[in-house]
Amino acid sequence: MKKTFLKKCIGFAAGAAMLFAFAGCGSKDGSSSQVVTMVSPTALASLDLCWLYAADGLGYFEEEGIELELIECTDGSDAKMLASGQAAFGGFSPSVGLTSIAAGATNVKAIVNTVSCNMFGFAYNKELGIDSFEKIAGKDIGSLSDSFYVIFNPILAAAGVDPSTVKYITYGPAEYEALARGQVPVMGTWLSEYYMCQGMGYDWGYLSGNDVLPQIANSLWVNTDFEAENPEIVKKFARIIQKSMYACYANPEVVADIVLDRYPSIEVTWDGAVGAVKGNVSGMLGIDPKDADAKVASKEIGFFEMPVVEQTIQNLVTGGALSAPLEASKYYSNEYVTTDIDFAKIDADLAAYEFKSKVYKSSH
Repeated sequence: MKKTFLKKCIGFAAGAAMLFAFAGCGSKDGSSSQVVTMVSPTALASLDLCWLYAADGLGYFEEEGIELELIECTDGSDAKMLASGQAAFGGFSPSVGLTSIAAGATNVKAIVNTVSCNMFGFAYNKELGIDSFEKIAGKDIGSLSDSFYVIFNPILAAAGVDPSTVKYITYGPAEYEALARGQVPVMGTWLSEYYMCQGMGYDWGYLSGNDVLPQIANSLWVNTDFEAENPEIVKKFARIIQKSMYACYANPEVVADIVLDRYPSIEVTWDGAVGAVKGNVSGMLGIDPKDADAKVASKEIGFFEMPVVEQTIQNLVTGGALSAPLEASKYYSNEYVTTDIDFAKIDADLAAYEFKSKVYKSSH
């Protein structure tokens, strides 16, 4: 199978980017493909983008005649890039998208609910006395990045913990070992990272932000000017993402292998990689496995529940990110998602997949 996905833009400031382009290819029927660009808030070499890489690895972009260019944008300017027309699609959070809209970038809209719950929370070392939000007060919190307090402080506040009583200590990727060794009793994390750590053998507890601050997280966004000119491409793109989200649910092992084969530089064990995909599924479809099963049974993968979207907007107002509520239905839409997805065809594609990553082969 040809890879249609491997155009990459990295290392930019104020939207400038360096392009690393691979040769494009046509769709399966021989027609030329439509090139579209998506800006990602996540490093490209990441299991958190498993829902995109699965779509490519299983051939769904090629089937729809779409060639995707990915732009890596981890500095929070991705919504501005989308609104300015430097990309057709984006994958950012409500806080990034809605604050940009409030600032005037109104030509963006979320069309697929790729993270349907608050995916952030706290992992805790069970031996150090932290087993509730209340006990985090006055403690040190391990963090991947200096800026992550903006994500975790609202969760603490919603749980009744004064954020000013805690201290964030940035460890970068060494945060896992810091928690394991007891250097900090708790670590700010998110579902895919936490599940990955479980797969790697870390036996930690988890306090879910969704329990105290229920809301959606990242979505698939579209530039509405692009949408107006290319509604069929938008429809195809949404369908591709829905298919890929189901693939992640149906067979996390295949999806983990697709990502690791594409990015062998990712340092993770096989069980850790599979755990990361499972964590992503929890974010996509629901932390409770019964919720995920229900969404699959109803084929409502990727749909927005508007009351939850409205609660998310209110959370941003309460937290001070927005000065006033925005109209949920104006910026979040279910018009492109569908219940007409052939799950049996996806199951067959997954069953036919041949594992090839070095991490898989070394562990089996």
